[in-house]
Amino acid sequence: MRTIDSFAAAVHRKRRERGLTLGEVAAKAGYSASYLSKLLHGHRALLPAVVHDLDTALAAEGELDKIAAEQRGDSHAVTRPVQLPPAATEFVGREEQLQAMDHALITQGRPGATVTIVIEGGFWVGKTALAVHWASSVQARFPGGCLFADLRGLAPGAPAEPEEVLNGFLAALGVSAAELGTSSLQTRIARYRSLLAERPAVVILDNVVDYRQAEWLLPGGGSVVVATSRERQSGLLARTGGTAIELPPLPAGQAIELLGCRAGEARVRASAAAVELVVEQCGCLPMTILIAAEHLQRHRETTLDELAGRLGSDKTRLDLFTSSDPAVNIHGVVDVSYLALPAMARRVFRYLGVGPANVVGVESVAVLTELDLDRAREALRLLAEAHLVEPLADGRYRISHLLRAYAHQRALVEERLCEVERAHDRALRWYAATAWNANNTLIPSWADSGITPENLAGVEPMSFKEGGFEAAMAWCEREVATALQVARSARTYGAKDVLWLLPTAFLPYFVLTRSWNTWLVAAHDGLAAARAAGSDAGVARSLEALGWVEHELGRTDDGIAHLEEALRRHDELGDDRSRAWTAYGLGLAYASRDRLAEALELHELADRLFAGSAVKVGAAVNRAALADVCDHLGFADKAMEYALDALNRAQMFTAKAVLGMAHQRIGVLLSRHGHHRTALKHFDEALVVRGGNWQRWGVAETMVCRAEALQQLGLAEQALEAYSGGLRLLEKIGHPRALAVQARLAALESQLHADAEFGA
Repeated sequence: MRTIDSFAAAVHRKRRERGLTLGEVAAKAGYSASYLSKLLHGHRALLPAVVHDLDTALAAEGELDKIAAEQRGDSHAVTRPVQLPPAATEFVGREEQLQAMDHALITQGRPGATVTIVIEGGFWVGKTALAVHWASSVQARFPGGCLFADLRGLAPGAPAEPEEVLNGFLAALGVSAAELGTSSLQTRIARYRSLLAERPAVVILDNVVDYRQAEWLLPGGGSVVVATSRERQSGLLARTGGTAIELPPLPAGQAIELLGCRAGEARVRASAAAVELVVEQCGCLPMTILIAAEHLQRHRETTLDELAGRLGSDKTRLDLFTSSDPAVNIHGVVDVSYLALPAMARRVFRYLGVGPANVVGVESVAVLTELDLDRAREALRLLAEAHLVEPLADGRYRISHLLRAYAHQRALVEERLCEVERAHDRALRWYAATAWNANNTLIPSWADSGITPENLAGVEPMSFKEGGFEAAMAWCEREVATALQVARSARTYGAKDVLWLLPTAFLPYFVLTRSWNTWLVAAHDGLAAARAAGSDAGVARSLEALGWVEHELGRTDDGIAHLEEALRRHDELGDDRSRAWTAYGLGLAYASRDRLAEALELHELADRLFAGSAVKVGAAVNRAALADVCDHLGFADKAMEYALDALNRAQMFTAKAVLGMAHQRIGVLLSRHGHHRTALKHFDEALVVRGGNWQRWGVAETMVCRAEALQQLGLAEQALEAYSGGLRLLEKIGHPRALAVQARLAALESQLHADAEFGA
């Protein structure tokens, strides 16, 4: 056994080799010079944690640890287990989570405290890999090393017994088998915590069940516990005051990077589009991406395009992840989460697999499964806690492609086909009726719904009477893509009209937001469905929607042809409201082609039809269009009369979209006749009421008109700023007018540059 002089001599020798004073050594180790002096003179015990800090500060590479252990005469003290499994050779990303774990170590690591970190996330998301990677980076700071145990919380077979794990940890820490066999459980727990109090360690509890399973394995102060779980660990976090780390799938860019690390960067770069599809279908999960990469390595003849095709099919998506090896068999991995759910949540999960959309809200799930809202909400909460669906910021839930394929296979076995078909029909009818309610709130009395009692059977659509315009707009923005997906994947045989009603119901939303791409898709989908159903009304409305968006996109000749056919069909059907809106849209298209007399005739027809159908919003917007046509025909007084009437009508509506349009139209008329300063006031009013995200195109339009007025007033710098702001918005939404505005901006910049040079 060595004396204290041996340890003190070694410390002084090491500090002199490094040119350090005793005070500098104390500071580096995190202790006071007074404490260190007392330690070296034998007035303080050689605690393993303190010795290890000194060893690290002096870069003694374990020499001081060994001397102190010999001095204490404790043969077990030199035992330093490092039980970490091999770290992943390709570890990508996770910087945010690693920083959070480092931060927890700093903020929770006060004297006497145990740092607890709980990593939660879905299957194959990389929880264990993150825990091992982080522990590898910090374990050198812990003299007790690193203990690791798989508690088998969600795994085939029974969970690990905490007493067995405790015995394994004690054996690794040097406790003899004889002592383990004769001491009580409470004595062993105390012994475990005493050892780690002397020599703090990193303890990884992988795949933990709950707090009760982990309780005996939690060390005393100074150590760090990292637990991982697929389930919410509220009890463990509440009892320990730990830090929760929610681990999501990798961002797409990092998922592609991981695929390239294993499959070859050159191969990945050569097939960028296919690679994006592969990682998307893999759910951006590290394990699925590595399995896909391994498949590419073993089958060099398989192209990324072929792999993307296999993963893109519902029938073959899971084949790649099915194996006799349980570690890489998706069925075995997900089975344990699925089977642990209550029956109601399992049923909801199955219906998400056969349902028509991968993003769902509580209301649509209630309709799909015939549950009330409270039970649907509870089932989704349970699925989210099991990481089988992902909660979104807008209150909806998303199921990944992989889990949807798994749920689909479960449903084929456990659900009756006739019930699945009825669920699809309910979802389709609910989306169609809710879409009509929402869009009729955006533009009241837009058109007859076309929703018959037969189509509403068994569903209760959402109402927007309380939330009004804003609630309806929010629903459309949130659900339009899902609704179109529902219509496209529908299998209904009894309500075929709904297949065209759903896409065309969103026309008011498209008109207000100018969502051209989605609008174009919806119009084509609706037209195909209407023709398949043999619906004259459906064909007419779909042609109206198609012609309008074609005109908006600059394909005006095609748009005029479709609008003319739609107007003829509406006339034959006697649908005056649809005739009015089609005449209005066709008038706009004619005016853009300088067919002003025909445009005037159509807008006057629309004016009469709107008045006869009591469509007040239509009357207001049509009066604004009449103002523009009359002005171009030289009827300036009549034009201003129509414009002011449109403004007066618009001020009666709660929704501000029509008011912004009316101010815009008056501003254009005034500016066209040289009243630029007065026009600016109306443009400013339009900007105030057009400020919502859904009206970016309107804001851009007004900013460009404002820039033109400022330029006419000689305020070039202000005009430049307005043009730039308008251009940014137009480019962001992909507006066809962006190039023309860019040309004006460039011309103005050149003029300013030339003026500056001439002035100089």
